[in-house]
Amino acid sequence: TDWEPWIRLFEAHGLPGTLQEDHPPAISAYIPPGEEVRIPEIGKELESQGAQVQIETVKEEDWAESWKQFFVPRRFGKGWLIQPTWDQVEPGPDERVITLDPGQAFGTGDHPTTRGCLILMEDCDLSGATVADIGCGSGILTVGAGRLGAERIVGVDVDSVAVQAARENLDRNGVTAEVFVGLGFDPLPEEAFDLVVSNIISSALIVLAPEAAARTKPGGAWIVSGIIQANWPDVQHAAESVGFRLDREIREDEWVSARFLR
Repeated sequence: TDWEPWIRLFEAHGLPGTLQEDHPPAISAYIPPGEEVRIPEIGKELESQGAQVQIETVKEEDWAESWKQFFVPRRFGKGWLIQPTWDQVEPGPDERVITLDPGQAFGTGDHPTTRGCLILMEDCDLSGATVADIGCGSGILTVGAGRLGAERIVGVDVDSVAVQAARENLDRNGVTAEVFVGLGFDPLPEEAFDLVVSNIISSALIVLAPEAAARTKPGGAWIVSGIIQANWPDVQHAAESVGFRLDREIREDEWVSARFLR
């Protein structure tokens, strides 16, 4: 399912925090108390786009806690162990552990796009490297870069809630990084990075491609994800048209993650 147009629709109504489920396809957003007057307008627009709308009244604390049942410890790749703060397991001797409380930010390791990024990152030699995580969400990839030995790490997200979650997750994992609120590379100093990673929607990747090329060192890599298969040709073309070369791609369910070399 291509969630991009639905995410953008909710964002246009000031609802950046959504929960997506692929089986069966469903996307949910929470409207806080006192703003119920907006429901008919949002529901009408969703229906005009072909969605079946279901409205349910929940306690605020129920929304905050309900998604936690879907986030359980998960192992994948070459030694990744991603676990929530409330459900931890004993790691193996060679496992790279990331402990998270994502809050309302995207990124738990339970989505194919996040897993794809971490698997592609583990093949990169990041010892002493510089890394930029554009669209850092919960900070899972930012922490992952630290686990792989990166020396200087920066993250950016448009959502201040995500940036706060990322900073807290960096602290709890003992990883040092700077995380900024902003769009794309805008809040970052003028520098190029050994690795840029971007797990964001396809349209944003296409717009970001020229600056990603300018901000990736020769011989460096740009890892992209958040791409539904139908949008992959457009993202690949955008990256290759600015000088990137496709190195590896991973497909899981309907999602594509890829590593381009500069």
